[in-house]
Amino acid sequence: MFAAIANPVQDIMQVCRNGHVVTDRLRSCPEASRYHCERCGATTLHTCPTCGRELPGAILVPDLRPIGPSKPPSCCSTCGAAFPWTRPSRKTQPPAAETLETFFRRLPLVIRQLRQRFRTRPPFRVEDEHDLGDLVRSLLPVYFDDIRPRSRTPAYAAATWTDLLINPERIMCTLKHTSLDLRRPQLEQQLQTDADFYRAAPECRSLWVYIYDPQGYLREPRHLEAIWSRCDDERELRCVISG
Repeated sequence: MFAAIANPVQDIMQVCRNGHVVTDRLRSCPEASRYHCERCGATTLHTCPTCGRELPGAILVPDLRPIGPSKPPSCCSTCGAAFPWTRPSRKTQPPAAETLETFFRRLPLVIRQLRQRFRTRPPFRVEDEHDLGDLVRSLLPVYFDDIRPRSRTPAYAAATWTDLLINPERIMCTLKHTSLDLRRPQLEQQLQTDADFYRAAPECRSLWVYIYDPQGYLREPRHLEAIWSRCDDERELRCVISG
């Protein structure tokens, strides 16, 4: 018995991607193997996805059966990579509002970077709402799965205006680019028009207005954000200004 303990045999552990141990004796009891976890339905693995090292299972001792629950390792002992069950789940990710505000606050940094292109390639410049819309529509899928364009023709626009719906969060985004002809008085009128329009839209629970102000036409932008943003029982209006 002491010789067996001195030279133990380690079995293999099988774990689902959410961290539920299926079996810690995969080699000695292969009939316990599962392709999908019986608790959550996630696929299972028994090797490190990065380097292929087998997950260490139960220590086998003749005539003795391991007792107590097995706990999956957090990282691979060979390559150090974190296993899937140690990574934050979608439920622990920042809420949509926090993600969207961070995105809009940092968007001017992205715009400045795109002015510098490889060798003689033309820079990407955001000169109006259409350029701004193309950029935002291209970048939002990095953070959200379902982005849906919504077209309308507000009274202040000479042509069709395209807003972006983030679904299923029911967040509608409308974009504005300040200019000599679009400053505080005109923006206040547009904000009221936008709020009135989406107040009757069941797909919109929260209206976000992003105002790109690279020339600094709007003084005290944080003060304007505070007085232009509001929330009632039916709809929320959020305004973010950056440039």
